[in-house]
Amino acid sequence: MSKLFSTILIIALISGVFAGCGGKVEENYQMVTLREAGHAGITSPGYKFGIDSPEFIAVKGNIGMVREGNLIEFFTGEDLENKVKMVEGKKFVAGVIKSFTPRVHFSVDFFAMGSDTIRIGEAGYAEFPTLLRGFDEGNFEEIDIALVDHSTRMLKNIYDTQFKIEDAKLSWEEIQDAKGETIWAYMLTFPKVRFIVDMDELDPGMELLLVALINENLLLTGGISYGGMPSASEFPRSYRNNTKIGGVVKLEYVKYAGDICPIIQ
Repeated sequence: MSKLFSTILIIALISGVFAGCGGKVEENYQMVTLREAGHAGITSPGYKFGIDSPEFIAVKGNIGMVREGNLIEFFTGEDLENKVKMVEGKKFVAGVIKSFTPRVHFSVDFFAMGSDTIRIGEAGYAEFPTLLRGFDEGNFEEIDIALVDHSTRMLKNIYDTQFKIEDAKLSWEEIQDAKGETIWAYMLTFPKVRFIVDMDELDPGMELLLVALINENLLLTGGISYGGMPSASEFPRSYRNNTKIGGVVKLEYVKYAGDICPIIQ
């Protein structure tokens, strides 16, 4: 399908949708690839583009990440997480507007599937990950995490310590706490010990990156802090022996796609 024909098709589609709302409104969304929309300098009135079945690798709330090869762009839209679920596994066109603040991203106007259109619109609020090219890792120690286990003796060695981690397995899973209650948690798994990621210290931008890592089955490299020994009531020895869980850690920064995302204090 030529881009000219695709553009005309999008105009007709939007006109048909809005005609039923009391008037005909033509919207010109130039059909392009994600790479063309982001980097090719293609001219489109109002920076409006139609993108065929964008691959969402992570969505949380009003913000998502879309991959095309080695290119990743951010998409925003009101209740985007639930709207993406409505088109999972289907062919669709995303009508987007390229925006430049607070960083380059694409605001989603609609998803179109045949004669069906899901209206989305501008997000009221979306928190982007903070991505840096440089970051001072001097305060983070290098330890052999493969030697650390869930024993009290070993955990005392990393008490009140910030240290680097490399190629850690990250998961979002249902676990039971020491009281037998079921909770959902991000887990970091190492050869001899597992840690629960402190959700209270996790900002939305960094959590979006965690979702992307999990969905693409990628390992996590970054830095964590182990603030203190787990209490006997929350993590008794019997519980640690059965689960290999050594307590809670704070995720200080994550390396992703050549950038570093630090936690926002």
